[in-house]
This record gives sequence, structure tokens and C-alpha cells, in this order.
Amino acid sequence: MDFLSVRKSAAVASLAIALATSVNLASAVGALAKDKVWTIDTRAARLMQEINEGQKNGELTVKEAKKLRSDLADIAHRKKLMKGDNDGKVSPEDRNKIEGDLNKVSAKIKKLELEKRVEHK
Repeated sequence: MDFLSVRKSAAVASLAIALATSVNLASAVGALAKDKVWTIDTRAARLMQEINEGQKNGELTVKEAKKLRSDLADIAHRKKLMKGDNDGKVSPEDRNKIEGDLNKVSAKIKKLELEKRVEHK
């Protein structure tokens, strides 16, 4: 076997190992995602935790964290009003609105944290 053949064989073997590892990792992540049920309240609590951690580690300023907390409080208030209008339950349509609002808060958190990382490079 010449040197080029050995290198090709090694490259193919490395690629096969990387592919197998990726498939296993994707399966594990998918299984974990299936096990976790995110309710509106658990998502809001997780976002609040991210805000607190971001402020603590300097990825969010006090002003940014305060605004994000205010956004979450507004969402919680609107959810309460929506439940009052629907016999104590959130309708599927209202749930979609709330989920969209939580997605916006999540995106804001990520954007602000990323901006801080880029500024410090």
C-alpha cells in the first residue's frame, strides 16, 4: 500500500467514526428533548433564570435585565387576563401568542448576550 492509499483509508475511517458519533449524539439529544415538556410557566421560569445568570456573569446589564424581566411580567399578566376570559384556561390561540412572546424574549436574551461577547473580543 502506498502513502496516499493509507491516508485515504485513515480519512475514511475518521469520517466514519465522526459520522457514527454525530448520529449517536443526535439520538441522545432527541431523546432528551422528547422527555422534556415545556409549559408556559416552565419556559418563563427558565428565561428568568437565564436573565439572572446573564446579569450575574456580565452578559446583560442591569438595565437590560430589568427590561427583560418587565417583558416576562407583562407576558404573565396577559396570560392571567387570557385565563380569566376563558374559564381559567389558556386557549390554543392564546397559547400560541404567549409562546411567540416568550420566543421574542428568548431571542432578545441571546442577542444581547452575543453582542457582549462580540464587543469583548
